Amino acid sequence: MEQCRGARAMLGWSQDELAKAANVARQTIADFERGARLPIANNLASIRRTLEAAGIEFLSDNGVRFRGHA
Repeated sequence: MEQCRGARAMLGWSQDELAKAANVARQTIADFERGARLPIANNLASIRRTLEAAGIEFLSDNGVRFRGHA
């Protein structure tokens, strides 16, 4: 949840922009970021792939950074 919000912030993307890029509903992003509901597996994978394709790296400590940064 926090990783998704943080990744969006780093990219300067709105929920709408991420939703369109990941081909999911904006409400899916909003519910996920609020902790109201975990997206179904294929939507979660699509969100992750979209953010990774934009240069985001997910860290094991629940953080995010741009790929290639130490």
